[in-house]
Amino acid sequence: MTTALRAPTHAIAWCGTQTGVFARQGLAVSFPVIETTGPEAVHGLERGEWDFCQTGTLPVVESFLQGGDAVVLFRNALQHANLCLALRPGLDTLAALDGKRVGVLSDATSGQTGINARLTLEQAGATATYVGLGGYGNIYKALIAGDIDAGPLPLHLRFAGERQYGWTVFDLAFGGAIPSVFATTRKLIASNRELVLRVAQGFIRTVHDFKTRPGVYIPVLQQFLQVDERRLVEDQHRFYGPLFPQVPRMALSAEGLQSIRETFAKTYPAAAHVREADFADSSIVDELEQSGFIARVYAENS
Repeated sequence: MTTALRAPTHAIAWCGTQTGVFARQGLAVSFPVIETTGPEAVHGLERGEWDFCQTGTLPVVESFLQGGDAVVLFRNALQHANLCLALRPGLDTLAALDGKRVGVLSDATSGQTGINARLTLEQAGATATYVGLGGYGNIYKALIAGDIDAGPLPLHLRFAGERQYGWTVFDLAFGGAIPSVFATTRKLIASNRELVLRVAQGFIRTVHDFKTRPGVYIPVLQQFLQVDERRLVEDQHRFYGPLFPQVPRMALSAEGLQSIRETFAKTYPAAAHVREADFADSSIVDELEQSGFIARVYAENS
C-alpha cells in the first residue's frame, strides 16, 4: 500500500498496519513509500508497485479518462472542508496572488490539491506559478521561509500557522465536495476478490478502532503526521473521528460529480458524461454491508 500524503484523511491504512488490524486479517502489509503525491500513488497502482493506496478522487478519475485501471473502493471521509489556502503575511486577498509562487503537492493540472488551489485562484482572477513540493510539511516550511507566497494546508497545519505566523487563510474551491479515497485496480478485484474483501474488512475495522480507541490511535496518528505537539493531533482525532463513515461508500454528491466533470472537460471531452460507476466500484462495500459484516464490527465492540 501507499498514501499520497500525510493527513488524517489518508492515515487509516497506515494506522491499521501499525496497530496490527491488517495482520489479524491474515495480511502482511508494507508501505514502500509514504507521501508519494496523488498522481504518483495512482501511477504506482497501474505499474504494479503497490496494490492499494489512499489518494485523491481526481487522479483516479483521470486514470479512467486515460484508459487506466485504477478504481475507487471507498471514500476516506464524509464531505467537509479539510483544506485551506494559506497566504504569507502581507498578502490578504486571493487576487494578490496574481503572478506569485504557490506551493502544491505535485502540480496544478493532475493532483487533486493542486487543481483545487489553481481553480480557487482562477475564480479570483489570479494566475500564479505553481511549485510542486511533495508534501504538506514541505509547503508549511516553505511558507515559513518565504520561499512561496501561498499554499494549501490541512487543518492541523492551518491552525498552527494561523497561531504562530498570522497567515491569512481561504477556503478552497471544491469545499470538500470531492473526497480523498481508498483505491485499487479493477484487475485486482477481478483476479483476487477475496484479498480485496479482506483488505476492506481491515480498513473498516481500523475506522471503528480509530473512533473508539483514542488512547491507541492518537499516538499512532501523531507518528504518521510527524507532528510534535500532541494537542494538535488530539484535536484532529476529535474532528475526524465522526467524519470517517461507518459504511464508506463513495456516493458523490451532485455537486462533487459536476465539479469533476468541469475540472477535466477541457482536456478530456468524455469527462462531460463521466459517471461515478466509471471510476468507483461499490460492490465490495455493498457486499460487506449486506453480509452484516459492518454491523457486526460495530455491535461487537459497542
